[in-house]
Formats: sequence, structure tokens, C-alpha cells
Amino acid sequence: MVNLSDIYRLDRLTAEFLFPETERQFRDNIKEGWIQDTRQAIFVSALFYLMFAITDWVVMADQPDYWLVLLNRLVVCIVGLSAALMARPWWRKLVNGLIPSVVVVFALAAFVWKIMLVPVDYGVHGMGMMAMLLGVYVFIPNRYLYALVASVSASVAFLLVTLVHFNLLLGQLMTLMAMLLVTNILGAMVAWRSSIVMRKTFCDHAVLRAANERLESEAEVRRRLEEVLRQRADQDETTGVANRTTLFEAASQLFIDAEVKQQPLSLLLLDVDYFRQLNSTYGHMRGDDVLKALVSVCAAVLGRPHFLARLGGEVFVVLLPDTRLAEATGVAERVRAECQRMPVAIAEVAIHFTVSVGVAQRHSAEPLNVLLRRADEAVSAAKYNGRNRVETAS
Repeated sequence: MVNLSDIYRLDRLTAEFLFPETERQFRDNIKEGWIQDTRQAIFVSALFYLMFAITDWVVMADQPDYWLVLLNRLVVCIVGLSAALMARPWWRKLVNGLIPSVVVVFALAAFVWKIMLVPVDYGVHGMGMMAMLLGVYVFIPNRYLYALVASVSASVAFLLVTLVHFNLLLGQLMTLMAMLLVTNILGAMVAWRSSIVMRKTFCDHAVLRAANERLESEAEVRRRLEEVLRQRADQDETTGVANRTTLFEAASQLFIDAEVKQQPLSLLLLDVDYFRQLNSTYGHMRGDDVLKALVSVCAAVLGRPHFLARLGGEVFVVLLPDTRLAEATGVAERVRAECQRMPVAIAEVAIHFTVSVGVAQRHSAEPLNVLLRRADEAVSAAKYNGRNRVETAS
């Protein structure tokens, strides 16, 4: 496992991330900004390089070498503009510094070569070289070492060409060397700091983004946990249907809807027959299997909108909106018959269970407690009359 400190560790020499994947992510992150910024920089720099053809004309208008210098500037300008056009399709080579490096190396080589053609003092060439070097350090994005190597190499080449072409004295050479040295040091410091600052900013954003993602993940886990707890609070753990508390909450809303819509509402009260004997004989776990089988029957038989809840023990309640007593009695009869038919495997033996059902239609403004009491009286009548029956409440 890679430590966080290793992932975002910076190489002080190259001013890049030591961890390759982090460096790749950083380059992907700066893609859009560097494409736009570098294209603009290449375009402007190429035009600036071409613009000095005017000063060349003033200095050497009557000399045939002017046309070679002009061609030099035109070629450098064309190379730069071509690189700007290729920036987007070749964005990876742009971000890793290859395209800008090729452009600046070509421009530096062309600049050093034209020193031998433009008849101006070595100091003028030196000022131009300093401007070129500063441009290189700022111009090559995201590749501090490339900029340093290109600039130092160009400085050495410039000194050699100038020394030979102008026959510089030692003092002149030392002055020129000092100017180029200071320019390279300042430019390298700017490029190094820029590269480091960009990556540190990326680190800060990455850490904040990771923290936000972690918080969002924890919030999602907490939300799911709350949902599970809410479901457990609303549902019966054994059968998965609504519990007694949820029944009263749902009934309140269903009663209001029935009053508003002027629709009937009926209730089924189902009681498993001989449930205590089942628990005593086969154990509570097998008794739970019977309750689950009853829920399964209700899910299969109750086709119209309904609300099923476990009132407690072996007693279940079914609320049937927009259902009159006669229709609810038919539904209850189908549930009873299906329960009697469905076998339940208990201790490797298939047994059949039965239910006694009380059916009651809600009276206007009747609360749930009263409706349940009337249905319970109907269940008692079904038990008294032999169980496995459906009785209706008066």
C-alpha cells in the first residue's frame, strides 16, 4: 500500500511528482488550461520573432543576407504556428513538454545562427539572447529540466559563436557570461517555483477532493444505515411486513382518503389456528416459517391495493381500500383456502396450517381501534365455530 506522503512527494530536482501515477493525473488535470495557454504563448512568440524582421530591414536592407535572416524568421514562425495548431490533437506531447521543447530548441538554434548574419554589436545580440532565454523558461510549461537544459545549451552555443564571430576580449566575454548566468539563474528559479507551486496546488485540491469524497461516502453509508434502521423501525423483523406502529400510521392516512373520496374500506384480521401448539411442538423457528408462509399467501392473493401488517404474535391485519364487506369476505375466503392448501416444510414433514379470519367494513368516522375490536369479535366467532373459517362483523 502506497502512503499518501509518497503519492504526493515532489522531486526537488525535476520539480515533478516522484509517483508516476500522480504525475499522470496532474498532467491530465492541467490539460485544458495548458492547451489554451501554450497555444497562445506559441502564437504570440512566433509573431514577436517575425516582428523583428522590421529592425533587420533597417540594419541590413541593402545586404543580400537580409533575405536569409527573413527566411530564418519565417521558418521559425511557421514551425511555431504549426505547433500551436497541433496542440489539441497532440495534447499529451504538449503537456509533457515535447512540442514546446522542439519549438524553443529550433528557435534558439535559429537565433544563434543568425548572429553571424545580422551586423549589430554583440551587446544587442546578448540582449536578444537574454530575452529568448527568459521566454524559454516561461514558455516551456511543466518541464523545468527541459527548459534548463535547452537554455544552458543555447547559452553555451551563443557564447562560442559570439566569441568566434566578434573576437571578444576577456572582459567582454566575462560580462556576457555574467549576464547569461544571471538570466539563466533567474529564469530557472521562476520555472522551478512555477512547477512546484502548480503541483502543490494540485495536491491541495486532490486532498480536499479526497476528503470531500470520503465525507460523501460516509454520508452515504450513514444514509443507508438510517434507511435500514428506519425500515427496521417500520417493519416486522420476522416477516418483513409492516409492524403495529406502521399499521396505525398508515391506517390514519387511508381513513382520511376514504372519507375524502367517499369510498368504503374493509379490514381483515387473520389469526393462525393452533399457533401455540405449533410453537410447542416444532419450536419458534418453525412457527416463524408458518407466519412467513401466511405473508406469502397474502402477497399472492391480495391483488388489489392493500396494506398488510403484523399486529402481534400470530395475528395479521389487512386493510382493503375501496372494498365493501361482501368483496372483502370473498378475498378473506380465498386467503383462508390458500393457507389451508399450502404445505409448510417443518422438521422434514410437510404440514398444513389454517387461519380464522374476521372481516369488518369501516363505519363513517370509525377509528382503527373500534374497527379492530369488531373484526376481533368476528375472529372469536370463527374460532368458536370450529376455526378455519371466515366470519363477518356486524
